[in-house]
Amino acid sequence: MMSAKDVRGEVYRFVGVFLLATISLTLSYFSPFGNLSELLNIRTIPCLGLGILSGVFYIFWIALAREIYGKGWGFVVSVLIVSFLLLAGPWYGVVEPQYFGVFGFLSFALMGIATDFINGGVGSIICLLVNWIAFGYFKGFFPKPILLAVLTLIVTFISGFSFDMLAKIVKKRIITY
Repeated sequence: MMSAKDVRGEVYRFVGVFLLATISLTLSYFSPFGNLSELLNIRTIPCLGLGILSGVFYIFWIALAREIYGKGWGFVVSVLIVSFLLLAGPWYGVVEPQYFGVFGFLSFALMGIATDFINGGVGSIICLLVNWIAFGYFKGFFPKPILLAVLTLIVTFISGFSFDMLAKIVKKRIITY
């Protein structure tokens, strides 16, 4: 049987996880994701904003949950984020096939697992690749030219890895118990 002190700690943990997911969602909701490809004049790379900005909008909050609450909690945050995003509308506005949102869910779930157990750079790349595969297979929209796709993957890794490291620094230097 759990003591009241343990139960209170679990409540704080769940509130913290929901808060981290909500902050991430809010940042991404008000971000220039959709306009990033237009601002950079790059229209041949699907999910460009997701790749380049994944560190600040998603990985940092997922990694911070891992650092504060332990491994596995980053996955919970990533699933909450994508669940909130899918409640707001179809994944990238794609309504055909109807199950296209499954790829959004899968990409974030894998991103959370990879961030929890490997690092945020790998998590970011996996998320982007799952979305590229889905867009390529269902919409015929593949990243091109290949050099730009590789550059996007490199920037995506750097973004995710950097913000994973930032979460570790925040935990170590700012958040103390």
